Amino acid sequence: MKRKHEKRLIIVFVVCLVCSMIVVQANSDYRLKAQLADEQVVVMRTDVDEPAILTDTVMHALVLYGDETTDEKLLENTETVMEHMRIDCDLLQMERCDSVDLNRYDLVVIASDQLEEKLNIPMNNILSWVEKGGKLFWGIIPSSLGPQFYSVYRKLGMLECSGYMQYEGMQFEKELIPGTGNESFTGESFVDVGLTVNLADSAVVSVTSENDGKTVPVVWSNQVGEGRTVFYNGTSLKGDFWRGFLAGCINALFEVNMYPVINASCIFIDDFPSPQYENTSDVTKKEYNRTVKEFYRDIWWPDMQKVANRYGDRYVGLFIATYNDIVDPDEFTYEEPSMEQYYGNSLLKAGHEMGAHGYNHQSLTLAGGTPEEMGYQPWENTADMAASLKELDEIRQRLFPSVTFRTYVPPSNYLSSQGREAVKKAFQDVRIISGTLSSEGEEGEVCRQDFETGKDGIVDFPRITSGMILDDFGRFQMVNGIGLYGVMSHFIHPDDLFDAERGQGKTWQQLYESYCQMMEWYHSSYPTMRSLTAVMAADALQVCENAVPHIIYGEDEITGSIENFTGESFFWLRCESTPVVLDDSCQITRMDEGEYYMVTVKSTNFRIGLRS
Repeated sequence: MKRKHEKRLIIVFVVCLVCSMIVVQANSDYRLKAQLADEQVVVMRTDVDEPAILTDTVMHALVLYGDETTDEKLLENTETVMEHMRIDCDLLQMERCDSVDLNRYDLVVIASDQLEEKLNIPMNNILSWVEKGGKLFWGIIPSSLGPQFYSVYRKLGMLECSGYMQYEGMQFEKELIPGTGNESFTGESFVDVGLTVNLADSAVVSVTSENDGKTVPVVWSNQVGEGRTVFYNGTSLKGDFWRGFLAGCINALFEVNMYPVINASCIFIDDFPSPQYENTSDVTKKEYNRTVKEFYRDIWWPDMQKVANRYGDRYVGLFIATYNDIVDPDEFTYEEPSMEQYYGNSLLKAGHEMGAHGYNHQSLTLAGGTPEEMGYQPWENTADMAASLKELDEIRQRLFPSVTFRTYVPPSNYLSSQGREAVKKAFQDVRIISGTLSSEGEEGEVCRQDFETGKDGIVDFPRITSGMILDDFGRFQMVNGIGLYGVMSHFIHPDDLFDAERGQGKTWQQLYESYCQMMEWYHSSYPTMRSLTAVMAADALQVCENAVPHIIYGEDEITGSIENFTGESFFWLRCESTPVVLDDSCQITRMDEGEYYMVTVKSTNFRIGLRS
């Protein structure tokens, strides 16, 4: 009898132990993800092997354009894409093509719609060069169809071309950009004009659209002798947010190609901490029976922490002390709102970063630097701007003495050259300024940036997407940033709920669910992306920027070395065969079921096998 009781006690004990382990595991899930995030710190290394001496491996591109003014945006985007893909490029007017030797180049880009009017050599000459192994990317449809186009259109993969038509939306039939296999995008941002064509069986279509119920090919490649062409059937590559798409078109020219990326995910929270929690609103009273202060404390911030913990995301909170419009340092004043210190300490305790947004929300510009309708007060000079930031830093010392401001984000994304100088004067340890990737549609001194280190040594790390709700164009912006730069750079505002445009009239629960869906889609589509603070992202950018890769593509192996290897380096690899690890010099992770892979290079010299 005693033994039966002992057996029962043992069984009960084991069951309780198992249940306890399950509960502990469930409750510690966020701690596990936070621990994983902590391990993703970017380390700048100096103890590395010498790179192997490889022959000249840099690709060279010739970009043909018609007119510097009309082709300016497409030229700018093409140069930016080539720079980040580590392809040297020369720009040449089509009227001067008779002086160029195509054999000096690996690829040619048509970056103008003025082919018939400007090109002073037969287009067939370029296609003859392609047949011998060259690569041709046609980046915009011609404005008129004439003998130059019709002499080569069949070699570009077209059986027939009967003029122009309008199409709307995009469907990715292949993974043109990493993570886009089977993705589709709709809306007015994807309305374009293309050619009405029927394609040959040899054409491989990557992207399609629709016109009056009929499928429209948008991007396709075609083998021409020993070479290859890629044709973009549209006009949209002039847009800042199409650079990843352009990079995908360039990649599709090659059976195998790889280029370095930053691999960083950053989420900025504008105006956090800030005095806005003291505001009043009928919205929170009606929906939650809470004041604005209680809503932020009890609902908004716990929800934002919950989703960050779920995925191991890191926030960059941007501290702003006041919302007054004072621009005279003699009149600066500050009365500490009751919740600023609470949110700042909570942000820091959770392992996130605190950056600087401003003493107040007056953009650091002189008269005329911001649009008049914004109602911002201009600053008198650089010294007053710097004084406002030093005032912010003094407030920071009282509230958050452990913090050093290394990240600055300009209010409303406006920052003059004088303002940038003020940032550098006020914050001696500033590492990064985060503006915006595009100034499309904006006037004034918009802080428009590319991902690079500025001449003053400060890292430019622009934000690409924003908001709790990501529409199709927002998703397209995000995949383009990931495709070219390997960056997801997103920002949100604590008052999205109260803003008519950003909140779209939705409840907080609806906004929160939308944000959770966005992050679930992002993390499941791009599991290799590192969640970093802004300062870590600045380090990651410089590891990528400093790296000088030398890569040789053999029939069954990729051999590479990296000059200025200062830490783990990341590459997008597009490969029509199957890449395999040969040693411990790198790690390979496949994206989707397509042809893109994230390669983590762990040493100066590396090898990747290719299997058919």
